[in-house]
Amino acid sequence: MRVGAYTWALFAIVVVGTGLGGMTQTALNTVAAVVLEDLHTDIGWGQWLTTIYIFAMGAAVPLASFLQRRFSIKALMLFSFTFYLAGSLCDLGAVNFAMLIIGRVLEALATGVLMPLLQTIAMTRFPEGRHGTAMGIAGISLGFAPNIGPTLGGALCQFAGWRFMFLILVVASAILVAATLLIVREKEAEEPAARLDGASLLLSTVGFGGLLLGFTAAANEALASPLVWLSVAVGVACLVVFVKRQKRMSRPLINLGIFKHREYRVSLLAQCLLYACFVGMTLIIPLTLIDGAGHTTLEAGFVLFPGAFAALVFEPGAGVATDRFGARKVAIFGGIFLSVGAVGIALVPLDAPLWVPALFQTLRCIGLTSLIPTTTAYGLGVLGKQGLTADGSATLIMSRQISASLATAVMVFLIVTLAESSFAGAGYHAVLGFSGLMALLCLIVVGTGVGSSFRKEESNKEGISS
Repeated sequence: MRVGAYTWALFAIVVVGTGLGGMTQTALNTVAAVVLEDLHTDIGWGQWLTTIYIFAMGAAVPLASFLQRRFSIKALMLFSFTFYLAGSLCDLGAVNFAMLIIGRVLEALATGVLMPLLQTIAMTRFPEGRHGTAMGIAGISLGFAPNIGPTLGGALCQFAGWRFMFLILVVASAILVAATLLIVREKEAEEPAARLDGASLLLSTVGFGGLLLGFTAAANEALASPLVWLSVAVGVACLVVFVKRQKRMSRPLINLGIFKHREYRVSLLAQCLLYACFVGMTLIIPLTLIDGAGHTTLEAGFVLFPGAFAALVFEPGAGVATDRFGARKVAIFGGIFLSVGAVGIALVPLDAPLWVPALFQTLRCIGLTSLIPTTTAYGLGVLGKQGLTADGSATLIMSRQISASLATAVMVFLIVTLAESSFAGAGYHAVLGFSGLMALLCLIVVGTGVGSSFRKEESNKEGISS
């Protein structure tokens, strides 16, 4: 079974669009101070540039299954790219912080719709023997784009100003809208009469959003702050009610039958540990090198760059390898590289030559980008025959976002708590050690839980063509 040119074109448009969302999410991380100063806003509001994005995206993701039943692929793509365009225009012309936030919300809603759609297309439009390849390509926008965002945002801000970044997004969004109108043919919805359960939407939005908001706020606020504990408490309570409601409904917002499949449970746990391991490291490692070791920003960037380049190469390569050799071998390969890199960089002394942390960070990125497409294809692959791909994709995305937010809060807590330690760089080493622990746990999960999704011989019998 060949993958036609139209499927590749459709897939490419969604990959590029999702990549824009991934970069937009993190691009302001390194230039927040400049943006806030230009908009005459106190630096304390800077965290909301990321927090509001995560919250809005968290509100959109649980809707994925319903939206993909209720609307056609073309309609969802036009909705997302139009929101990107509107949000980018809003940010480009922002005269105050509120206008910038509105733009960020629109961009986040678009990303929240596109991310599950991308994974659904990868797992339903490609034959079983090409799921790994498709997820490897999708991983460029899901893994590489967010990691390169801060570097790209900083470079554009330095050489052309922060608004130039949003000008590029405006042009790119307009091109994506035009490409969707000209190329995408799907105009029919799977279930046009589908009705949205408002109570489930409210519970999921407040539940997932509360956890994301609470864990994200914990990175900057005291644990006793109502923004932290109250958000988490309300989020947990709403999710408990949400789960009970979904079990009683004939057409739930998220079908919890996804958890009956062992492969999916293993994939979800592995990805939660994976995201806990690496999200935040693009901030923590530069802080360790700059504040702890006295290196310059440029030198810290050189440490991260080889890993980012390796991610661009290994992500699609891992997908192809999964299709050829099976998920288990690639997952164990990725888990070993992730663990060696994460544990190794935690043991590197602050006065070590820069090539040493750069080497371990590169090994970790190789492991990371080998695991993302492999575990995603492995977990979602068993859901397709039951029509649960969209439900599994949305839950996977939300779970790893929550895990990443919680891990980031733990990392910041360790840095602050150990700031007064007599041991130089104790906080940073503790954070890197925590990341190493998550990597080792991830290796254990994939080593004991992941089996080969299929054998090469079977794919050859099916006549799958590359």
